[in-house]
Amino acid sequence: MIKLVTVLIFLSSFQILAGTWMQRPSFGGVGRHRATGVAIFNKGYMGLGHVNGTGVDISYKDWWEYDPASASWTQKADYPVAIHGAIAFSVGKKGYVGGGSYLNGEFYCFDPQTNTWTPIAPCPLNPQDHQAFTIGGKGYVYMFSEIVEYDPLSDSWTQKADAPVSFSSWSSAFSVGSSGFVKSGSNFLEFKPAQNVWIPRAQFPGLMSNGSAAFTLEDKGYLTCGFSGGLSNVVNEVWSFNPANNTWTNEGEFPGTSRRFPVAFAIGNKGYFGTGTNGVNLNDFWEFDLRDLSTEELELNVVMYPNPAMDHVKVELDKSHFLSLRDPELQLTDVFGRNVSRSLLVENNTRLELAELPEGVYFLRILSDGETRICRTIFINH
Repeated sequence: MIKLVTVLIFLSSFQILAGTWMQRPSFGGVGRHRATGVAIFNKGYMGLGHVNGTGVDISYKDWWEYDPASASWTQKADYPVAIHGAIAFSVGKKGYVGGGSYLNGEFYCFDPQTNTWTPIAPCPLNPQDHQAFTIGGKGYVYMFSEIVEYDPLSDSWTQKADAPVSFSSWSSAFSVGSSGFVKSGSNFLEFKPAQNVWIPRAQFPGLMSNGSAAFTLEDKGYLTCGFSGGLSNVVNEVWSFNPANNTWTNEGEFPGTSRRFPVAFAIGNKGYFGTGTNGVNLNDFWEFDLRDLSTEELELNVVMYPNPAMDHVKVELDKSHFLSLRDPELQLTDVFGRNVSRSLLVENNTRLELAELPEGVYFLRILSDGETRICRTIFINH
């Protein structure tokens, strides 16, 4: 019981600040860290990585495809080398993976249509445990203060302007619009390839030093988890950066296990996040949906209590807001997205019975015309 209460404290403000985290089917391979992932067109890809908890380094070369339409994993052709700490980016409908623990500048192109890996021109750098990003039709790989540009059309790399700082291993990167962004410790810089310049941006204000995963949604970059100071001090912070006004926003806390060295990518308007370690290698997989942050949802005045709940939760809406809803419904789902209950909302004050449900984390939604208007995390603690 004490363990559950601790989790509830961590999560208490999360749903108010950020969108919805939903646990999806676990990554198809075994748990691991320092894995590699990338979105290619409308699917996600993850694999590689290693485990070393026993002192023996076991690296992997399996490669898996995630289809968000069916929430399912399919194993694809193995990467040519068992490796961890590799770098990945995508251009168009192909992915590019290379560097890492057992390669130097070798990179390979993955074609999902043919399920094949093909070597490309070697990267001038020997990157490991850094990240990459895509801008337009080109990929960018950095290592310490150096950055190179890859052009798939000519299969060639070009050295670009050095950064004014040296980015450490396990730093994080994402791209927004025509710029790339790199976070290393509290240092945070923007790279503009069109002008070939680096620009210091607002320093990162959070706890996580490095070892975070990054993805981009709706013109903002998101950073999740990582470690603070030493490797053993893992955190579950979620931060977003808005380039338009050069500001960081604390988006609450990731509701799963805190970890370092996870993998993340975005497909459409959703972020995806999984694997990593906190001493235990993980293979869980999560989806982050921004829709619950829309202005329309935040304007809906609703109170759900008690929370944590024992045997029931009361839902109270402002009467005028309730009357504005069309065919309102109340839906309760578990962390795996399974529907627990769904019923018509016939009045602005209602009581939902929970006594028969197992303890745990649930999501309670109010729907109008079948669309989510607001979502709250409900914790059941009998």
